Amino acid sequence: MQLYHHPYSLESQKVRLALEERNIDYTSYHVNPVTGKNMDPSFFRMNPTAKLPVFQNGSHVFFDTIEIIQYIERIALVSSGSGIITQSSKQVVEWMYKIQQWNPKFFTLSHIPEKYYIYTSKFIRRVIIARMSEAPDLATSYHTKLKEAYETEEKMRDPQILQRSEQDLVKLLDEVEMQLKETLYLAGNEFTLADVMLVPILARLALWVWRRSI
Repeated sequence: MQLYHHPYSLESQKVRLALEERNIDYTSYHVNPVTGKNMDPSFFRMNPTAKLPVFQNGSHVFFDTIEIIQYIERIALVSSGSGIITQSSKQVVEWMYKIQQWNPKFFTLSHIPEKYYIYTSKFIRRVIIARMSEAPDLATSYHTKLKEAYETEEKMRDPQILQRSEQDLVKLLDEVEMQLKETLYLAGNEFTLADVMLVPILARLALWVWRRSI
């Protein structure tokens, strides 16, 4: 089993934590989106969204975070064979989807100095154009990514989009806080895959708070 990821990718962190929590062995491959490695034709053919992470097990390829984590859970269930590991409850799954509804993209980008973000965005666009000429059969998919890059830059200039992202995060954290007043963890008194998906978000927020304090 192979995991294509980057250490700073929030979605990658969720999957890596799930793999460790379920004690699943895997081969790690770092793919750096800042240098455009996720746009290389070999990776792009496997995952035309170019998003991280990607989990591969033989012919099975997943690049949706929840699908990956649920697949990991199924592997753990089969591997354990002793009933020690149980399938996630309906409440756990509901929390997983609730957490995943918050898209951290614009909130994350808003915490990067504008000059660095603009420079990186221009570089990625040049990479996409170069890869488009290298792999003409993928031109349509590359064009979609190029369009997304321009649209993201435009949206970053809209304060309402940034404000909406922050509001959605606050709403999620309020719901988490209310739940943790009643139970030790999100779905009861045991650490579950719902908590696995929440931990990287809390860690990222703690890092941002720390950086602003220095």
